[in-house]
Amino acid sequence: MKKNERNVSWRLSAFYVAAFLFIVILIVRLVGIQLVDREKFEMKAHKQYKYEVKLAPERGKILDRKRELLAFNVPTISVTANPKEVENPYKAAVRLASVLNMSIDNIYKKLRSRNDFVFIARRQPAELASELDKLDIKGINYSKTLSRKYPKNRSACQLVGYTDIDGNGLSGIELAFEKVLTGVPGRAIMQKTGKSMVFTSTEYPLVLPANGQDITLTIDYRYQYIAEQQLRNTILDSKAESGIAIVMDPRTSEVLAMASEPSFDPNRPGEFSPESWRLRPITDQFEPGSTFKVAVMAALLDEGLKKPIDIVYCENGKYKIHDETIHDTSPHGWLTLREVLYLSSNIGMSKLAMDVDKNVIYRYARDFGFGVRTGIELKGEIDGVLKHPKDWSGVTPAAMSIGHEVAVTPLQLCNLYCTIANGGYLNRPTIIKEFNENGRRVMSGDNRFIRRAIKKTTSDTLKSMMFDVVDKGTGKKAAIPGMQVCGKTGTARMVLSGGRGYVKGKYFASFGGFFPKDDPKLCIFVMVKNPRGLYYGGDVAAPCFKRIAEEIISYEGLDYFQSDESIPNKLVYQTASHKVPNLIGFDRETAFSILQAKGCAYKSEGRGEVVLGQDPSPGSLLSENTVIKIKTGKSVETEKTAPRVVGLPVRNALNLLAASGMRAHVEGNGVVVRQTPAPGMELDGDTLKLECESKFEPFEILSY
Repeated sequence: MKKNERNVSWRLSAFYVAAFLFIVILIVRLVGIQLVDREKFEMKAHKQYKYEVKLAPERGKILDRKRELLAFNVPTISVTANPKEVENPYKAAVRLASVLNMSIDNIYKKLRSRNDFVFIARRQPAELASELDKLDIKGINYSKTLSRKYPKNRSACQLVGYTDIDGNGLSGIELAFEKVLTGVPGRAIMQKTGKSMVFTSTEYPLVLPANGQDITLTIDYRYQYIAEQQLRNTILDSKAESGIAIVMDPRTSEVLAMASEPSFDPNRPGEFSPESWRLRPITDQFEPGSTFKVAVMAALLDEGLKKPIDIVYCENGKYKIHDETIHDTSPHGWLTLREVLYLSSNIGMSKLAMDVDKNVIYRYARDFGFGVRTGIELKGEIDGVLKHPKDWSGVTPAAMSIGHEVAVTPLQLCNLYCTIANGGYLNRPTIIKEFNENGRRVMSGDNRFIRRAIKKTTSDTLKSMMFDVVDKGTGKKAAIPGMQVCGKTGTARMVLSGGRGYVKGKYFASFGGFFPKDDPKLCIFVMVKNPRGLYYGGDVAAPCFKRIAEEIISYEGLDYFQSDESIPNKLVYQTASHKVPNLIGFDRETAFSILQAKGCAYKSEGRGEVVLGQDPSPGSLLSENTVIKIKTGKSVETEKTAPRVVGLPVRNALNLLAASGMRAHVEGNGVVVRQTPAPGMELDGDTLKLECESKFEPFEILSY
């Protein structure tokens, strides 16, 4: 009995000790929870019934100067899943695949994930939401989002840029003004019941997001489209590697168009080479060749060292300076400075430069903005190369006078021509017209004037000399009937990587100019990299300049550029404006804009993106009651037969093919008289052979 009592006593003691220890541990734990780890557990509790949701602001739109949308937002949905809640992953994958147009295996793999959150698909059309609601699959959800859309596709692609899948700017305006476009996120505190019902509470007020600002660019989409089409045609025709075309208003330094080829579609940038994303007018540099001669000529004239009538002996085509031999394309004897420029004599320019203090040449080159960034509001601009005189060799002044030993960007060179055109003022190029916040205009408001580079009298003299370049010199192919065009051609060899020596047989062909001579309103610069066959700037870039200028003149009307008294051949343009424009090869929207600008009545047939036909035919006389019918269809990219281009001017045939993603091998010039494959025949590849013959069409130069 005593033994049993001892056992009971021991058990009770053990129980009391255990109970005491449990109470002590519990007290310590409670003290820890209440005092030491209080904040930690409070946060954990809050997360169970309360969480913060970021309210994304709407990204600002990007528009051209006439309020044409270049980038905006469209409603989309992102489809997500909690794989742990999906009861039958394979069955769910089969049902989702039919709605999302995705492979079953791809979706099934995501639904087998061990995570509790996965993206099934992003940036899907908003109308799919109703289809997903009908499926009603447990564990499958979707959220509404806004995704970036670029309605002009390839047009102005490098300039506008693009965003990633999360809406972050990666290039162009989208990157340069990321903070302005993005806005400020808002937030909402959401509360959740034990059954996962979500609701808001007045205890936690809603903070609304501040939407991003809209940005209006200085570019005119019609100018941009014209520049891109003609640049693309030039590259196709010359089989060149790439090209650049810039259109600026020399009075304001506003960039009206900035084209770069090859291009890409910002709606699907991943399908294109990264080379096509680059904004070449500000990121690429090259030796300018003879287009730089006007900068050195300006120094000679502005300093009063020379006059246009002064003469220089050009050594009959071959001249040696130190160890370097300089050649002219044609032999010349005595030439005036005016002739040196319009005949583009390398020897004449070199000899003139060697007689000038090298510091004078350097100062004027610097004053024109070379060797430093222009300051345009874009990321990635480079300085170019302008060596300090202390680093010059004995032949550098001669080399620089003909565009060697100096590297420039296309935008810097275009700005040089703007400076000459506007009376000698160097301005900072701009791409921003204005900002808009909540419908309220906010001007950029900065002063673009930098300095006076040359006197107005020097500017006037250079205009006269540059008019001769186009009128009777190397730039004849840039001449426009009825318009006084000033310009300068350039042909430069491609520099080897590392800057030592040149690539054999590879050139940059360029032409820069402005018009009208006495009151310039447009400045255009064209550069074509590595054209095959003809490679001189006067043969490749000057005709491209001319076509861009002619189409802009036709679009704006000649009165925009000149008064009646200053138009010697106004009849040509008046007659041209009463002809039916050629719309074939343009997208619907641009064709409509051209017709509206001309005051034409029109009807459209078809829902395609490209104009494939029209009635009346291009060049027909317009009467008061004429209604132009345009037929649109799908791009040839989706067709397997050759389009009909016989009878079209070669430029317009190339418009049609380029808009359809096709190439052409052109023989001859003028109007297409034969094509291979024939119209309607099955295509083998993406190239057509076009045989052309010249036909005199006096008004075609101004038609689309």
